[in-house]
Amino acid sequence: MIDPVGLEATAGIRLAKRIATLLKCSRSAAEQVIVGGWVQVNGRVVDDPARRVIDETIEVHPQAQRGSIPLLTLLLHKTDTMTCWPEGKAKGLTPIWDGVVPAQRAETDRSELQVNARQCKQLLSVTPIEDAATGLVVLSEDPRILRHLEDRQSPLENEIAAEVAGQVSTAQLARLNPPGLRTSINHQTEQVTVLRLALKGYVPGELGPLFAHTGLELLKLKRLRLGRMNLAPLQPGQWRALLPYERF
Repeated sequence: MIDPVGLEATAGIRLAKRIATLLKCSRSAAEQVIVGGWVQVNGRVVDDPARRVIDETIEVHPQAQRGSIPLLTLLLHKTDTMTCWPEGKAKGLTPIWDGVVPAQRAETDRSELQVNARQCKQLLSVTPIEDAATGLVVLSEDPRILRHLEDRQSPLENEIAAEVAGQVSTAQLARLNPPGLRTSINHQTEQVTVLRLALKGYVPGELGPLFAHTGLELLKLKRLRLGRMNLAPLQPGQWRALLPYERF
């Protein structure tokens, strides 16, 4: 859609007001379109609703014109140099929001969604894991998905790989299978054992004491699955957008 309006004033008007007029929508909806990266000014994407325009050429992506602006949800393969908490930056870790950069977008991402830094800062993380842990985390602005992820009455199943020092005895494995937790040995050598754990819901820090009480030294944690969403084939640090038909 090309804006046919000429000069509004010498100082121009806010881009959000111009888009609201073009799309015949509310100012807040116009801001969502702009922040989502669906607007170009003179051929360049502009994601600042406060940007003032005068007689520039303004184009709105056809998908936004149809009123079908998807709410963004991202799947990210967190590394142990990243943190799910803003305060983790003080420890020299990279906030997961800062890790959503074009260079780390998975080649398998088929969503074709516009993703920009301003929009990423508005995403919420309600599925955090420990700073030292790796694996699948979710960032979203979709209220329905956030409510589903936070549902304590019907929590999603987490599949987690845990690496511990040495071998795990039959008695120790039995203690790692209390009600609500299923643990099995995936791989074992004299030096390390990799366990697979499945549990409903996950609270960061809850597994450490369980392993310590069982007499095992926990070396690594990696979340492999959250509900129906698998970490594979995302490589460490990579991210992709959730597709419209995918469900947790």
